[in-house]
Amino acid sequence: MPQENAKKMEIMQRFLQLCLIWLLAMALGGHAAIALEGERFDTGTAHGQIVSSHDVITPGQSFHIAVSVDMPPDWHIYWHNPGDSGEPFAASFDAQGKASIGEIIWPLPKTVATGPIINYGFEGAPLFPVPVKVSENAKLGEVLTVSGSASYLVCNTLCIPEYFDFSLDVPIGQTAITDNRWSGNIARAIKTAPKPEPLKASARMEGGLLTIDVLTPRVLRNTKIRKVYFFPEDPSINLPSAPQTAAIGTDGLRLTLTPGYGLEAGLKEPVTGVLSYESQISGRWKTSGRIITAAPGPALAIGVADAPRAGAKSGAPMTLMAALISAFIGGLILNLMPCVFPVISIKALGFARHAHDKSAIRRQGWLYSAGVLATFMALTIALLALKAGGAQIGWGFQLQSPWLIAVLALMFFAIGLNLIGAFELGGRLSNVGNDLAAKGGNCGAFFTGALAVIVATPCTAPFMAGAIGFALSASAAVTIMIFTGLAIGFALPFLALSYAPKLLAKLPKPGPWMERCKEIFAFPMFAATAWLIWVISLQAGQAGLVKLLAALIGLGFVIWLLKRKGVFAKILAALFAVAVIAAPFTIKSAPQALAQIETDAAYETGKWSAARVTQLHAEGRPIFVDFTAAWCVTCKVNEIGALRSKRVEAALEDSHTVMLIADWTNRDAVIAAELAKHGRSGVPLYLYYPAGGNIDAPQILPQILTEKYLVELLTAP
Repeated sequence: MPQENAKKMEIMQRFLQLCLIWLLAMALGGHAAIALEGERFDTGTAHGQIVSSHDVITPGQSFHIAVSVDMPPDWHIYWHNPGDSGEPFAASFDAQGKASIGEIIWPLPKTVATGPIINYGFEGAPLFPVPVKVSENAKLGEVLTVSGSASYLVCNTLCIPEYFDFSLDVPIGQTAITDNRWSGNIARAIKTAPKPEPLKASARMEGGLLTIDVLTPRVLRNTKIRKVYFFPEDPSINLPSAPQTAAIGTDGLRLTLTPGYGLEAGLKEPVTGVLSYESQISGRWKTSGRIITAAPGPALAIGVADAPRAGAKSGAPMTLMAALISAFIGGLILNLMPCVFPVISIKALGFARHAHDKSAIRRQGWLYSAGVLATFMALTIALLALKAGGAQIGWGFQLQSPWLIAVLALMFFAIGLNLIGAFELGGRLSNVGNDLAAKGGNCGAFFTGALAVIVATPCTAPFMAGAIGFALSASAAVTIMIFTGLAIGFALPFLALSYAPKLLAKLPKPGPWMERCKEIFAFPMFAATAWLIWVISLQAGQAGLVKLLAALIGLGFVIWLLKRKGVFAKILAALFAVAVIAAPFTIKSAPQALAQIETDAAYETGKWSAARVTQLHAEGRPIFVDFTAAWCVTCKVNEIGALRSKRVEAALEDSHTVMLIADWTNRDAVIAAELAKHGRSGVPLYLYYPAGGNIDAPQILPQILTEKYLVELLTAP
């Protein structure tokens, strides 16, 4: 009897509650006057509660309930992918068979940094809406009871696991009544939550990094976008603490992430996650998120924008025509860069030899141009093939291979020895050489053009950087077009010179002076050899340096043996020649000391990383970033002529500027991705972050630096 009486009392209480809600609603003409919500629980640090979008529901109706978590300032809970650490928010629901309950609609997460750890979560008072569909068989006058529990790890400097049980009674009536408080909050949470978007996206592994391309919808094509970030659904996809980079193009975005343990065997499944970004609408920045799925596939033509002009904070996207013109002008200027000087001496000697034979000199000009074009195309095809295979590379990529540096050093050394007369080809080989000479030195002209392209790659001339950056983000056809424009610009000056009879006529006729000139031209070759030996010492360490020096000595020994008579000398020369040829291919990259960093400098220096830039920017420090490489001649000229000058060093010290060095001597996919982010594919690149400026829009400085320019930049108020 007592149990029956208690049950009757419970039914009576629910009936009276329903009547009260109904009478109040009717008194206000069908508009809800109160908020239907569950008990607000103090879980220790946060407060939890279950709420509803409706005070009264009807049979068959769809509505939303939501879990509300209210946290103190600077505390956070976690997304379903918590990031580097933490436990995701979780909730369970039970409607006792009177309704079907859907999945949680997750809010847009944000990155939450705790020292070097990056988590994905929420701060403040997030809402977690859940759709509910009332049964068609529900009866008027009944109450839909939704019960369950919620658990979360709430963290600041320490983490506390908390949970609460909830229960919410929603009356079932003839007319639905919207809640006067929570309906708006829930609707807003649903509207701003990331939703699946059918955007075209592809993902691939490049140089050990995960690269994701996304074609943006047309509504965003002419909208300014910043602070792009990708939150993978699967925690094993990436390392949250590693920096992400984003290149923003005219037609899409390119994100680069450090892969997690889930991609150790490669990318085999589509990558799903939330793409978060800020877009400028009516002069205000708004944060949005979209759920995208990137299927494994090739790069998409996102139309990466050209980097801003030097000193500017923003720039207009580069068009194909502008890229072609820039490539052509850059090719012209490349002839004046210091890395091409050794080969110019060879070409000048060839022109002097044939200066008074118009047909021969023009044939030489065309064959030189053919060598330039053929080598540029070979490099372009190799570059496209490597990128298609997942490599993160750029202009000068081949010089990041120590074996090629060693081959070039041996080649320059041999050419220098030949020019000073240390050896000449004899016997039958001499007859072959004479035959080639009789034909005008055609092979020599073609070879000189090829060699000029190879040794030109350590330099990036003005106008080139933006054009190459555009080319490497575009389709293969566009890439080939732009590199062809660069090749034509590079070959044109010598081709034009071969058609300038008045200028060539002023050269003296062939005579003994040419022999002296040839000997003098040997010394640029020896200087280039010395430079390449130094590059090897940084790329491959002492082991690589010893191997190259041994190969150079072996080359000299082979030349000496070839001058000796006798079968034994010839056999020994052949054996040593094989060893010399094989030696470069045994030289491997090794972690090099960062020689560019002057640890005893009066101003602060350090190794570049995106995290270090973020840290220094948060401290209010101005930052100068030098993207360089040991094989980059332009970089070395800038260091000697500007960066290492006393006035610039004093300006760095007085302005409290921190110089960060990004050394690209050996391949580094993170640095390559950062170069691409700024519309570049090679070094040098110089970035300046003024104190208090926009960290997403550093000033991109000219590729040729002067002392005056840097002092004015660093001392500007």
